Amino acid sequence: MNKKLYTACGAAAIALVACSDDNGRLVGTSVEPNTIGELSSSSVDTPSSSSFDAREGDLWNPSAGGFSLNVARYAAKLPANAKADGRWTLETDAEKGGTSSVVWPTDLVGVQDERTVVESCDGICGTVSLAKYSLTYNPFAGVGFTLAKDDNGKPVPVDVTDWKGVCMTYESEAAPALELDLGDSVNALLGEALPAVALPKTVTTGPVTKCFKWSDFKYPAWIAAVAGVPEYWLENSGEKAAKQLVAFRFVISASPGEYKFNIKSLGTLADFQAKQGESSSSAEPAVVNPADLWDGAAGDKTVKTGLYADNSWKSLARGKWYDYTDQNSSFGWWKYKAYDDHKGFYFEQVIDECGGLCSSVKLVGTAEVDPVALFGFQLANNESGVVKAVDVTNWNGVCVTYKTDIPIVLDLDPVSLEVDFDTASAGFVVEEDDYEIYKWPSVTLPVTSGESTMCYAWDDFKQAYLDKVPNGEKYKTTVENVLKRVVTIRFIITGKAGDKGNFFLKALGTNRE
Repeated sequence: MNKKLYTACGAAAIALVACSDDNGRLVGTSVEPNTIGELSSSSVDTPSSSSFDAREGDLWNPSAGGFSLNVARYAAKLPANAKADGRWTLETDAEKGGTSSVVWPTDLVGVQDERTVVESCDGICGTVSLAKYSLTYNPFAGVGFTLAKDDNGKPVPVDVTDWKGVCMTYESEAAPALELDLGDSVNALLGEALPAVALPKTVTTGPVTKCFKWSDFKYPAWIAAVAGVPEYWLENSGEKAAKQLVAFRFVISASPGEYKFNIKSLGTLADFQAKQGESSSSAEPAVVNPADLWDGAAGDKTVKTGLYADNSWKSLARGKWYDYTDQNSSFGWWKYKAYDDHKGFYFEQVIDECGGLCSSVKLVGTAEVDPVALFGFQLANNESGVVKAVDVTNWNGVCVTYKTDIPIVLDLDPVSLEVDFDTASAGFVVEEDDYEIYKWPSVTLPVTSGESTMCYAWDDFKQAYLDKVPNGEKYKTTVENVLKRVVTIRFIITGKAGDKGNFFLKALGTNRE
């Protein structure tokens, strides 16, 4: 029978239970859970071409027999009389009125439970059982570790700036968050709004490795409602937290239910970059953010088009998804329209169900028009709600995480009619010009055998289909010109009548380093 453990230090004071301080709680175990969709989700995926194993984390590598974390790694220095800790502890919502727990995959209880779980899972694994009880927000539970403690066993802050960030290899059925715990006193000043990043769930992908710079760790949006936050903490939250980090948490906050997870490895970004450098010609490999614009697995409903916008249009950023077909072709996600009282909101249902945008597509067309089905997002709207052309040159390109069994053309559209997609009906014609989908700079996302991340510099975008357009030469331009006046970015599926396929769009990012 599985053993269920709650945050309590009772007779069985095992390693995986968080023991309390003099006030009856572990520093940082009480936390207002961050809403995953509000957190930063920018990350660096481990490249598949790398010659090293991303699971060999320098902080913790269970496959090499590590049972606690080497938290002193790269630490500038431990405080006087402090001793490195690094033992895994349980984190739950018990002190907030919840009854969440973690069910471990072992029946053995005793002083060696930490070792037993690690050996059983080749990591730290279990099932988070989330239950609200008296909570007014989503319940939460997970695991974490304290970096160091003083002679009295009290957690103390440690400067881990030299880590540069962290890399984690994990699996999870729900989207977790990584949180930087600053200790009870600072946490209270912040209203428990801790610097954090969002991780995607991995139900269909297996273990993944995600790396985050300290600057990626941001406060949840609701910190704006916390009164009296010291000015010092309002900016550069991740970097400042790294200078006085008390504990580190892997937390799942979601609707009541059960969600499996397995943490396979944890390392510093400094070590990751060093090993990457050993296996490539670059001593300091480029770091891109393949999900900084939109992370479906983290529950993002709109694209953060204004993330790098200048002040001329930042406040006008849009990023809402829309679709269009030739009136005969169709998307499978239209099944949600029957429950959609407001045009376009069915995309939110798709994202919640798929952890991204997933659908079948069937091309039919007409005698006069090539079959086409496309979806995309607007960059910005002006004060009257009309779409606005904007400059996205500083994105340096785009990264797409996806899976598809049918080719998809990704293009930059500078001249779509000024249409409000909230009021447009399904199947509306974006432009009367039947050749609109062939005019503009584009790249083609190839068919994949599994999930893949493709990054394209703007120079990769070419007008490859002008030969399909009558008098196509008159539309010839440069990608540099188009980038200064983009209206919408589109994912276009076209071909022959009768073609069909399936696709899954998981994340979008810029190609910025």
